[in-house]
Amino acid sequence: MRLDYFNEKFDAIVPLSGGIDSTAALYKALKENPNKKYLVFRIDMVHGTSGHRTTREALATEQILNWLEEKGFDNFGFRELRIDYSALGMLPPVWDSEVVNFAASLVIQAKPEISQFVEGAIHDDYLEKGFDERLDKIEKILRLHTGKSLEELEIFFPLKDKSKVEVMRLLPQELLNLTWSCRYPKIVGPWEFGRCHECPQCGVIDKVIEEYPNEFPEGF
Repeated sequence: MRLDYFNEKFDAIVPLSGGIDSTAALYKALKENPNKKYLVFRIDMVHGTSGHRTTREALATEQILNWLEEKGFDNFGFRELRIDYSALGMLPPVWDSEVVNFAASLVIQAKPEISQFVEGAIHDDYLEKGFDERLDKIEKILRLHTGKSLEELEIFFPLKDKSKVEVMRLLPQELLNLTWSCRYPKIVGPWEFGRCHECPQCGVIDKVIEEYPNEFPEGF
């Protein structure tokens, strides 16, 4: 059973998009710290390129949380927020991570006992040009709006030493199958979405499946 948002005090906050990395960060945190209470939150981001993505991510998030409950994880609560910034144009001049951290700062203001922010960045992310600068920017957003110092709020990276394939291996197969990381889902049947196999996220996943065909199903 999920912890009640209003009546519980939480130790940490974990953003969950429904994607592989955020799911792995959450799963690892819950499994390794059963006595800590985690506030899981999802941001329904509405902007010019969201399309079917937010619908599919919302479904993945709910399925993931249900799976965790079924497996006996009882040290988390859940909160969902909606931010509509479609007025900024088809390609908004901000990263999704900036919006997530801004929203997280609002939640932490409401729950000031939170002392840890769990970030799902993986080893491969650090290889991207400008990634360190992005991390620095989103940390500044988080600290500016929470007013919390380094001692008061830790930003924790449980997957920073893991590659994409290692992150995928970390998840039980049935949980991995519930995740959704595609940016531009395609409708492939009534109320059914399929991955586009064209966005950068699909490219990374497809490469792992191609290199490790015996570990991951082709249709994943």
